Amino acid sequence: MEPVAFHGVRDAVFQLPAERRSQWTAWLDEAEAKLPHAFQPNGFVVTALQAAWSAIWHTKISPDDPEAHFHLALQAAVRAGDDTDTVAAIAGALLGAAWGRTAIPGEWQRAIHGWPGLNADGLADLTNRITAAGD
Repeated sequence: MEPVAFHGVRDAVFQLPAERRSQWTAWLDEAEAKLPHAFQPNGFVVTALQAAWSAIWHTKISPDDPEAHFHLALQAAVRAGDDTDTVAAIAGALLGAAWGRTAIPGEWQRAIHGWPGLNADGLADLTNRITAAGD
């Protein structure tokens, strides 16, 4: 898998009303300038996003094993401390969107339990059916 660029977060800022863009740009800039643990408490949506983005931003993508970025950045998000489940959920969503399911370690996928009776494969199938129904 080729290393990915995480432009989606920055691109999303341009979907906001013009008067809010500069504030969100500043918050992302701050996340890129500081390490994840600097954003505490991080249960508030802005600081949680900053901690998650910081973890992703500061975790280097290895040219030898680019998919390792997924689990290394997610571990960095958890290590930020405080409201780790919120920060990790945001980081996991961003990382999953960028890297795709194949970057998620197999043992992590096997441990996923979603809607009653659905494991990771079942959840992926459900997502595909929902997406296809919207077309």
